[in-house]
This record gives sequence, structure tokens and C-alpha cells, in this order.
Amino acid sequence: LAYGLYRPFEQRLLARAQRIIATSPPYLESSPALAPWRDHCAVIPLGLNAARLLDPDPESRAQAERLWGANKGRRVLAIGRLTYYKGHEVLIRAMAELPEARVLIVGSGDLEGSLNALIRTLGLEHRVRLLGYQPESIVQALMERCELLCLPSIERTEAFGLVQLEAMRFGKPVVVSDIPGSGTGWVVRQAGHGLTVPPGDPAALAQAIDRLRRDPERAQRLGQAGARALETGFGIARVAEQIARLYAETF
Repeated sequence: LAYGLYRPFEQRLLARAQRIIATSPPYLESSPALAPWRDHCAVIPLGLNAARLLDPDPESRAQAERLWGANKGRRVLAIGRLTYYKGHEVLIRAMAELPEARVLIVGSGDLEGSLNALIRTLGLEHRVRLLGYQPESIVQALMERCELLCLPSIERTEAFGLVQLEAMRFGKPVVVSDIPGSGTGWVVRQAGHGLTVPPGDPAALAQAIDRLRRDPERAQRLGQAGARALETGFGIARVAEQIARLYAETF
């Protein structure tokens, strides 16, 4: 309903733009809003300044270890608001099939109550925890100490998945929903740093996480590929160069 109200203003703005930047080819190709203006569009991905994410300090590392607990199973981290399109319910259901995995979900939102209820219903209280909001230093320490990052989003509202670039910074493999019309799976294919699964499929998600559990050498290779991709394709300097070139061509 809200989009119906502001769409005329959006289209008026797009009509006046000389160039429009989309963050991935799939998003551009599937966007009804951009369809009339594709000749004006360029694809430049989001980028990350790796220097912004510092190595965690000892206190943050110790706190992260306390949050992970003594469980020696695979440490799966998810980061994002507890809202409908993030697909946390799918990840929680997948955990019911992975008795050796432990999941921490960082973020707050309106689904906290229902997700906690699902965790209790499935008897996963000792392996799945909602941590709510956490300071950036703790989030980075959790990322450093996890074994993989999971982005289980289910709708195109998740247009790119910037958290994937943060996983690259720490050399972590990812398991990501390949959402039609979104850049989430495209980032994985470009970087080669993880596995993709159909959105909304707990069984497929569990299988992908288990494949990396069973093949730690592959998981390590994927993480290293992500670190290289952050340097060559998704680093802020590389992205800034592309934007500067687009400005120069336009003006």
C-alpha cells in the first residue's frame, strides 16, 4: 500500500536521473521499477571497507566465547533484524536436522517472541539462541569465532546481503538463500565463497551446512576465496573506482 503511494514520485525521480546504479544484475533484471529505465542503469555492487572491521580485542573475544558456550558443534552465525523476509524461522527449523550444530542469531525485531516460541517447540533451547542487539565489537568477535555465516532470507527485500562481505573480511564461508531477483546468490557466485540453497527450504539449508561440516578443508577454501574476493571485487576502493568512472562518463 505504501509503495502505491510513493511510486509516482519514485518514477518521476528515475525519469530525471541520467544514470541509475543497481547493486547486482539479477536485481536489475527483475525490478519492475527499473524496467523502463534499464538503458540508464549500471551495475556496481556494494563494497566494504575492510579496515573498518578491526580484529576483536581480547575482552570481546572472551565474551564471544561465552556466548558460543562449551558446545563443540559447528558454530553457525546469522545476523539481521528479526523480521519476515530474513528467514530465521527456516534456519531454526534446519537446526532440528543438525544435532551437532549451534546457532547464534544477532538482531532484534518484531518476530522475537514467535521465533523464541519455535525454538522451544522444537526443543532447541540449548543449541539456538537469539542474542538481540549486540555492540559492533561483539558482532565482529562472533564472526571471527564462527565457522560459517548463514543468510537464510526468503524474499527479494534482501537485495544484496552486505553481511556476506563482512564474512569475507573474516575469511568465513557462507550458506545463502539464492533468492530470485536478488543479488544474494549472485554475490556467492561472483566470490566463490560459499553454497547457495533455495529460499524457504529447511532441509536444503541443513544439507548445505552439513556438507561444510563434513568437509572442513572445503569450508576453509571457500573462506579464503571470500577474503580474496573482498580485495579484488567487493572492497570499497574497487567499488569507489567504478562509481567515480561512472560519474566521469556521465558528467
